[in-house]
Amino acid sequence: MRFCLGAAALALLPLGGVRAEAPAPDTCQLSLTARFIGAMAVDQVRRTVQQIARDHPVRWIALGQAITLDANPQRLNVILDENGRIAAIRCG
Repeated sequence: MRFCLGAAALALLPLGGVRAEAPAPDTCQLSLTARFIGAMAVDQVRRTVQQIARDHPVRWIALGQAITLDANPQRLNVILDENGRIAAIRCG
């Protein structure tokens, strides 16, 4: 047995939770510092990231380093890999 749904019938089907979500606001200068992902976290890079972040606190997180779990959307978290290279940058 085959079922055929016309356009009118398809319009009545629920979307199943498909939603377009708005992008998260850039609260920590993430859009300006993301270009440093993959760079070595040498002193010059650290100073430049801090200058771009301006008044936002910057937290450098080394692999295995203990960190507090408090969420601060103004803070720029720079996550380093085992080689001291910037692996990710996030607000929080």
